[in-house]
Amino acid sequence: MLSKTYLDSALVGAVAGITAADQILEANGLDAILELVTTLRSVSFPAVILEARSSGSIQLVEGPLDTYTESIWVMGQLGRGESEAQIYRDTMALMRLVLAKLLDDAKSGLHPELEGWDWTRTTYMKRYGGQNARGWEIVLTFKDPISLLLPQNAGQ
Repeated sequence: MLSKTYLDSALVGAVAGITAADQILEANGLDAILELVTTLRSVSFPAVILEARSSGSIQLVEGPLDTYTESIWVMGQLGRGESEAQIYRDTMALMRLVLAKLLDDAKSGLHPELEGWDWTRTTYMKRYGGQNARGWEIVLTFKDPISLLLPQNAGQ
């Protein structure tokens, strides 16, 4: 499971454009993220926003396996007179750098936060954050083997 602490250490200074930990934020749910990028004046752009697990599925066949998603939003700030299309291009390039760094970390095997990440396919979508925030959300899928055995003393 991803954490802000991991993203701080992985991205700050390692990904072009991410130079300070205050560019990495956490929020849960679409409404909270949109509120964050539209009302918080202290957001430093470009911003990377971690949205933790909010749903998943448990698979019993070939399992048990807990499959869930976590999202990372990569948002830029649209200034007066700037091209919205250019902001989307810039944040797409940054999103790909973030994804490349995560993939490199996952392949190293040194980052438990990335264990279970199914990096073979990553979904992304365009995000519009109010008047001046534009960017992309990438959705990471994790698959964790779990136990559904009851403890020996259960029900006694």
